[in-house]
Amino acid sequence: MKVQFIETDGCFSIDLTAETMQEAAALVRFGMNRTDEIRHGSTIASREGEFSTAVVFGKNKRANNDVPKRR
Repeated sequence: MKVQFIETDGCFSIDLTAETMQEAAALVRFGMNRTDEIRHGSTIASREGEFSTAVVFGKNKRANNDVPKRR
């Protein structure tokens, strides 16, 4: 998955681009089943100098899994 992080004056954007069919299927399921609820957002800086960010979106209780998970 290709990830691009963009900061503008009014917002942050995390753009994802699928590089495999498995990733494409996951992005389609995300688009079909996510809610607008952000359940968690955090950024962590370790003593070793590593930085990471996580954003967790809610999932629709009646999620549609018409696009199968690829393995």
